[in-house]
Amino acid sequence: MRGGTTDQGESGMRKGIVVTAKPGVEDLAALAEELGYDSFWVYDTPMVNGDPFIGLALCAKATERIKLGVGVTSPALRSAPASAAAFSSLNAI
Repeated sequence: MRGGTTDQGESGMRKGIVVTAKPGVEDLAALAEELGYDSFWVYDTPMVNGDPFIGLALCAKATERIKLGVGVTSPALRSAPASAAAFSSLNAI
């Protein structure tokens, strides 16, 4: 606690945003971080909006503190080992 507020801000709630992995996603992540969002999520819809892991890698390079994640990963589109490898790579960044 600092200054009478919790880590989640004055309201006690965390704020996150969910977007698609389209060009410029890293700019949105940087803006979300600047605006005080706690997390930034990207949908896993690679056939429609691009690969979320590529988008999140760009977001990781453009941000410093915001938490990044994939909103939903479809087992019909990705195998569990491929998803685990992608998450591991992101975590290393």
